[in-house]
Amino acid sequence: MIKIIKNVLNKEDCFSLYTGLINTSMWNLNRHSESKLRGAFPGVTLIHDEQVITNDQYWIGYFNCLFDRINAQLKQQHNFLLQKNIKRIALNAQNDNHYTEFHTDDRKEPCYSIVGFITPQWAEEWGGELNVEGEIIKYSPGDFILFDSTQVHTSQPIKKIPYWRTSINYVIKK
Repeated sequence: MIKIIKNVLNKEDCFSLYTGLINTSMWNLNRHSESKLRGAFPGVTLIHDEQVITNDQYWIGYFNCLFDRINAQLKQQHNFLLQKNIKRIALNAQNDNHYTEFHTDDRKEPCYSIVGFITPQWAEEWGGELNVEGEIIKYSPGDFILFDSTQVHTSQPIKKIPYWRTSINYVIKK
């Protein structure tokens, strides 16, 4: 199951969010999609296993409220609603020097993953699409993708870009 939730954030929202995020000092330059030494990229884990990791109350509050907005659009566009059981909130930033390994977000318990594209402008030729088990989903600013957390996924290679390819990842307990 893959559900594309269109236009959760408009261009103005994406520019504000992107600018706010890249100007914070909370980023870890050595985040991984799996516990490996390869494929490091900048990222921030705010919540992991329902525990606060990066105690930035502004961003935790922002992304909790954003989840409600995603859920409202999910209900409107797909007649599907999630319980607010947030297990993880993590941010990623990539450029043409970074990549993620194919990975799952959770194998231990039934969960959904939501990946949101938050870079304010994106050209198709820049790459960076989301690949969920071979299904390629184009990177469109403000869109969010819902899928089962056991599904393997990665971002497609990114070409030279003027922005960071920023995304948010939620893991929601079913």
